[in-house]
Order: sequence, then C-alpha cells, then structure tokens
Amino acid sequence: MRTEEDKRPMTHYERIDSVHSSFVVALGEDASPRLVHFGRLLAPDADLHALDAALKRGPRESTPDAPVPANLFPVSGSGWLGEPALSGYHENGDGLVCWSSATMQRLTHEIHVVLRDDRIGLSAELLWRLDPRTGVLASSVRLTNLADSDFHLYALSSLSLPAPNWASDLLAFSGDWSREMQAHRTPLPTGEWSSTNRTGRTGFAGASFALLEDRAGDHTGRILAIHLAWSGNHRLMTSTSPGGARQASAGVYLAPGEVVLRPGGSFASPTAYACVSQSGLNGVSDAFHPFVRASILPVRRDSTRKVHFNSWEAAYFSFDETSMRRLADQAADLGAERFILDDGWFLGRRDDTSSLGDWRVDPSRFPSGLDAFITHVKSLGMDFGLWVEPEMVSPDSDLYRAHPDWCAHATGLARRTMRNQLWLDMARSDVRDYLFAQIDVLLRDHDIACLKWDCNRFLDPAVSGGRQAAERMIRGTYELMDRLRRAHPEVDIESCASGGARIDLEVVRRCMRVWTSDTTDALERLAIQRWSSIIFPMETLGAHVGPSPNPITGRTIPMEMRARVALFGHMGVEADPGRMTETDRKALADHIALYKHHRGLLHSGRHVRWSTRDGAEARMTISEDQGEALILACRADVASHAESAPLSIPGLDPAARYKVSLPTPWPQIAARRLADPNLWREGRVFDATSLGDAGLSLPLSDPQTAWLLHLTRI
Repeated sequence: MRTEEDKRPMTHYERIDSVHSSFVVALGEDASPRLVHFGRLLAPDADLHALDAALKRGPRESTPDAPVPANLFPVSGSGWLGEPALSGYHENGDGLVCWSSATMQRLTHEIHVVLRDDRIGLSAELLWRLDPRTGVLASSVRLTNLADSDFHLYALSSLSLPAPNWASDLLAFSGDWSREMQAHRTPLPTGEWSSTNRTGRTGFAGASFALLEDRAGDHTGRILAIHLAWSGNHRLMTSTSPGGARQASAGVYLAPGEVVLRPGGSFASPTAYACVSQSGLNGVSDAFHPFVRASILPVRRDSTRKVHFNSWEAAYFSFDETSMRRLADQAADLGAERFILDDGWFLGRRDDTSSLGDWRVDPSRFPSGLDAFITHVKSLGMDFGLWVEPEMVSPDSDLYRAHPDWCAHATGLARRTMRNQLWLDMARSDVRDYLFAQIDVLLRDHDIACLKWDCNRFLDPAVSGGRQAAERMIRGTYELMDRLRRAHPEVDIESCASGGARIDLEVVRRCMRVWTSDTTDALERLAIQRWSSIIFPMETLGAHVGPSPNPITGRTIPMEMRARVALFGHMGVEADPGRMTETDRKALADHIALYKHHRGLLHSGRHVRWSTRDGAEARMTISEDQGEALILACRADVASHAESAPLSIPGLDPAARYKVSLPTPWPQIAARRLADPNLWREGRVFDATSLGDAGLSLPLSDPQTAWLLHLTRI
C-alpha cells in the first residue's frame, strides 16, 4: 500500500555551484523545468525539496485549477499567459507548444534539460553552465524539428528567468551615435517592458539590462544582470502574467519567415549570460570581468594593450604619404605603440561616396607602396594597423559594378544607402569567399598587426534570396572573422560600428577590443565608459584622447581631463599632435607613460566605480591582493559648494596602511587649491579605515577637473 509520501509527485533536482553562488533546477511530472534558486551559495546539505516546496502556491479564486508557475522555459500550450520563451508553428498546426516529456542531467558545472512535444514533433535542449570561479551563468537553447512538416520559428529566448521577488527596479539603456549606453533606472513596470533592436548590429544601447532591489547601488544591494551575446537583432524583455508572476528574458529577434526548420532541422540560439550580485553594480563587474578575461577574450601571445594612435580625427580623408609619415613621427614622439591607418587608404577613396569593397592600396596615396610606409612606422617602434569595412559596398565601386546582386536587397524595393553604402549579403558563401580572399591577401602581403573592423550602417533590408536573413548574415560575419583569425592568429581585430554599435560578448570572442564610441569628448566618455564597464573589462574598451575643441560636441576640455579618462580604458590618441600646444603634447606624453607604467594593474585588477555625495565620479582599479590601486577622481560640472565632498575610498585591505600620492601633471584649474603640495608629491600614509570612512579632501569643486591617486600598501 502506497503511503502519502509515496503518492507525492516525483521531482528531480539538480544543482550547480560556483565559489559564491548556486543554481538549482527542479523538473517534475509536468515536464516544465523550474528555477528553485539562483543566488547566494547554498549549504552543501541544503534540502532542495523543502526549498522548492516553500516557493509553491496553491490555486486561488478565478485562476486555473492547476496553477502554472513561472519556469525556465515557459510555453503557451501549458497554460502560461505571460511571454513565452518559444513561439512558432508547424504548417497546418495550431501554434501551441506543450512539453510531453523531459529529462535532466548534470555534468560537472552544467545542467542539461531535453524537452519534447510529441504532439507536434518538437524538442528543445536547454543548457545552463555556471562558471565555478565567477558565478556567471551561460544559457542557450537548441531547437529541433521532429515532425514531417516545416516549423516556422517566431521567437526563441536564450534565457528566461523568473524575476526574483526582491527586484523592484529596472536598469536599462538607450543610445544613439556618439551617445551610447545611456542608463535609465525606473521602477520595474507592470505589464511588459521590452527593448527591441532591429538595426542588424548589437545597437548603441548594447544588449544588457538588470533587475535591482530598491537599495542597490554601486556597492550595495542585490542585482540580477543579464547580457545577450549576439551582434544582431534582439529583444530584451520583462513581462508580468495576469497573476503577477514576473519573467525576464533575452533572445534573438526574428522577422517573419526568417527561420524555418525543415524536418530534422535545428536552430541554436545565441548565448545569454547572467549573474546575481550581492554587492551592487561593482559586484556584477566582479563576476563578469574575470569571466570575460578567462573565458571570452581571444588568447593572445602578447597580452599587452599597446597605445593606439588612430589617424581618423587627425587627418580624415585629407592625407598623402608625406603627411601620414609626419603623423606617424609625431605619434611615436608621444609614445604610441601602434599606428592605425584609418579610412581613405584604398583605391579611389577620397570621401565616403565610393570604393568600399575595392580593398586594394591606392598608389596615388602611397606612391612608395604601403610596405614602405609600414616599414617607416615600424622603424619608429610602432606596429601597424589598418581600417577595413568588409561587410559594406559602395554603389560606386568596382565590386558593385561587377556584382550588383551581392548586396542585401529586396526585389522591387529601392536600395537605400546609409553613408553612401550598402550591406553585402553575408549569408552568401561566395560573398564571404571574396572578402576572405581580399583581406587575406592584405594580411599576407603586408605586416599588419591589427584590423579595425568597422560597420557603418544599419542592416536594412536584411533580405537574402528573397527571404529575411538578418540572423544568417550575422552568423556569416562571425564565420568570416573566424576564418581570418584561423589564417592569421597573430592579427588583432577591433570591433567598430559607427562607434559602439557592435559591442557584445560574442563579437568580443573574436576581437581584442571594441571602439566604445565615436565621440572622444571626455565628459561624454565618462558615462559611456562607466556603463560599458559594468560587463566589459577596461582593457576591451578603446578610449582615445581626442582634439579640443571636440569635433562632435565642440567642447574645449583640458588635456589632463581628456588623458585621464582615456587612461582608464585601452588608451589611444585620435588627434593631430601638430595642432596641440607644446604644453598639451608634453602632458599627453606624460599620461601615456603613466598608462604604460600602470596598465598591468589597470587591465588585471578589480574595477570599482562610485560617486561622491556631491556628484564627483571615481574609478579605481585595485590589484587582486589589494596591495596597489590607481584611482581617477573627476568632475564634469561645477560642484554645488566650493568645499567639495571628501573622496572616500572603498575596497581596500582594512588591516593595511597605504601611501597615497597624486601623480603629475596636476589639473591646472585645481592645483592651486591643493594643501601641502610637496607632501602629495612624496606621498602621505593613511590607514585603510580612514580612507574608507573620512576620505580625502581633494580640490574637486571646479568643472572638468581630474585627479589621479596612486595607492601602495606599506
């Protein structure tokens, strides 16, 4: 005779742990995988059944007799009335998916769930992997059509998580050219919030969002952060079911007819990443930065992030070999280590109206040949990089005249240009073969250390062979990048897309850095780099010193401010040194020397962000052993009071004492207000508690003021 315990529905639990967190999945007889826990590390002997039972609810009035809880892959056929993780239909089908069976197994750090719908003939393989060191969760789905008819896929979430009960706020981002990663924090809305990108690139707003508890900030509070590693169209979403169950999801955005699975065919989603921080936004970075460094960034023989000098804002299209040699001489004098020749080097290119696709060196630009120029660059102690835009073609080009059908286009619609260019159909293997051959020749024939890979327009229309194909075109770009990297593993790639419109962890798998924004205005960059660095470590974020006045904003900003903001990234220069004053050139060279001295720390340590009570901004990189730190403390606008708020310094070894010095050159506008200047040059000693509680009274009331602080434990 069965006891009441025996009659209880059988539930299978699996758990994976990191050093700081646990991820627990339950799978019951309803074939729906449920999230039991994602957050703080559970005790080794935690009762998973009891934890699961504590979260269950019974039915209530005017609701289904069998409650449909939020789960890790909700579908409409199960009675879920919120946003489904999967939608689509078989021909002559009803479009409802309901899993009839499921299996779950755990490997060392992974949980695999296979769901089957035998009624319509569909399976979904769900994979979650928890990085054991950092606690970053990777989530992906593979969908397979088991039926004899085509399955038309409409939507597929790479990650679908029930929102934690403590989440009250939403941190989301918007963006535009030169205004990337503009942060917006709002109460988590009822109903739905979504951010849909249809531009064919990651987008100026990136592909991340977060759910926060109300007290969460830079240092404190719980945060669930989600990032979709995909360089194309996508949708980020939160939704609330009629009963109040909340779900957060991220996945590729598909146009009608874009993905059709033939019988036996499969579709693999992009990977989404997530982490739960118990210590605010800095805790999110504490998880993502070491994860990206260890698991995402390409392996490089030389991990040193060389100082870039890019020719664009120094020369634009107005240059010849003589002027470019002179620019290289000036770049070397500043201390640059890599010279990037930007747009305008190839055949017939005098402005942005022609020649994309014709990737051959223009002999009228370089009558001595590109090799002679590269030899000159290398004689100055720099290596050489080259700008390309492989996915694009100009209507006025030899390539377009030979192959007008190679661009993405829709029959009967005008071929609309953007920046006077069209997007090549990267879904076609013959297009990719042509581009590989063109770039491969460049890399084989010339000593090129880096490609700045640009992408300066929206993907519209994203049509290949008469069908929507944005997803296949993005995968085609990945295939081309991968092929080039296999052929030339020593060549670095920088991802650029009108600035920061293609920054995500999937493109970073192939690129050593990203161009964070086309604006080099230091005040704009403070916010752009702040929010980009939540997920991406500083060494991946290209940060250049630009001209003053800035060509985009028109602002005049002191060199100390421009150089110090750029120092907290992958530093470079994008300005004509010949137009700088001697004082500015020396200040810039001094900061490049500082960057070289400290980049080992900057690009390996823990990155911490915070603000003072009266609005000054601070960034700190502190070594893993807490023995050394470099801090940027700066202000964009005038403080509300002449006596600016002290700068408290978190994250130090509480038992230690630190010598604090202020590296020169000091900001001119505030240096005269510094008490005891000689003591700050030599360094002053403080205990960590004083630095964290009382802080330091630095002159930070003037606008556009930036101080550096160097701390060493004694």
